[in-house]
Amino acid sequence: MLVWLASYPRSGNTLLRQVLKSCFDLSSCEGLEPVPEHFLAPDGIRDEFYGSYFVEGDPEAFYTRAHTAPELVLIKSHQLPRDDAKAIYVVRDGRLAMRSYTKYQDTYHPGTSTFDSLLLGDHPYGEWTSHHRAWQARGGETLVVRFEELVTADAALLARIAGFLDLPGPGRAWVNPQATLREKDAVFFGTGNPEWRPDAFWTPSRLRAFYTLHGPLLAELGYVTADEVAVGAYPAGSDDGTRVRDAHALASRNRELQAVCDARATEIARLKQACDDRATAIDLLTLECDARLRATEEANRERTRLSTQLAAELESRLAMPPPRPSFAARLRRLVRG
Repeated sequence: MLVWLASYPRSGNTLLRQVLKSCFDLSSCEGLEPVPEHFLAPDGIRDEFYGSYFVEGDPEAFYTRAHTAPELVLIKSHQLPRDDAKAIYVVRDGRLAMRSYTKYQDTYHPGTSTFDSLLLGDHPYGEWTSHHRAWQARGGETLVVRFEELVTADAALLARIAGFLDLPGPGRAWVNPQATLREKDAVFFGTGNPEWRPDAFWTPSRLRAFYTLHGPLLAELGYVTADEVAVGAYPAGSDDGTRVRDAHALASRNRELQAVCDARATEIARLKQACDDRATAIDLLTLECDARLRATEEANRERTRLSTQLAAELESRLAMPPPRPSFAARLRRLVRG
C-alpha cells in the first residue's frame, strides 16, 4: 500500500521520516522526483536516522507496484498530488519554511531561484499556499501533522500516526536527534525552530509581500491572527499590493501553462515511444519475412533441382531398350505354349 509523505520543501518531511524510522522502524523511499546527485552517495546519515532508500529501475514502474503492494510503501514527495492514495502531510509556519527553503536553494542550487520566485510560486513545486491547498483538496485520506508537533513527537502524535498507518503502535519513544545531525551536516539540517521570530531575513517588504499572498492560510492555521495579517499585508488597492498580486497571478498562470506543456510533452514522448516500438516490431517482422523469403527461394531451387534430376532419370529410363526375358521366363512360356 502506497502512502505519501508529503510537504512543501523544508517543512519537516525529513523530520517525519526520522520519527517513522526511529519509532516504527519504517524506511521510506525517494526518487520519484529529481534527486541532487550528491544525495545519492552514502553519507552515514540517511540509513541510520531516517531509513532513506532510492528507487532502482524505472520510477513509474515502482510507483505502479507500490499501489498494489501488500506491504506499506512510504514515498517522500514535495510535488503536487498525483493520486488519491493515503498521505501524511507536514505543514510548517510558512515564514519558517520560506526562509529555510531560500537558504537551501542558495546553497544547493545557486542561481535557480530567489526569494521572490519562491514566494510567487515560480518553481516546479509551486508556492506555499497552493501546495497546501492542493493536498487538502484531493480526495484521498490525509493526516495533517504540524512541524512543531514532530519536534517533540509525543505519545499522542505517535498514536495518531500508528492509527493512520494501521500499525500496532510505536516500538519506542521519540528522541529528537537534531543536535547530532547538525554536528554531521549543519548545512542540510537547520536549527529546527518550531516558532517564528523576526530576523534579518524578513525585511519589511518581504514580510508584507508574504502576508499579502499567504497571510490568509497563515491565519487559518493559527500561526498569526487575522488582524496581524490585515496590518502586515499591503493595503488592498495599493500599488505595491497590486504588483505583488499581479505577479502572483502571472506565476500561477505560467505554472498552469507549464503543466499543460509538460503533459503534452509526456504524451508526445509516449507516442514517440509507441512509434519507436512499432518501428522496431516492423523491422523484426521485415527481417523475419526476408528470412522466410530466402528459405522459400532456397526450397524452390531445391525443388527445381530435384524435378530436373527426376525428369532426366525418367527420360533416361524410357530411352533404354526393354530388358530381355530371363531363361526361366522363356522356359515357362514354352511349357505353357
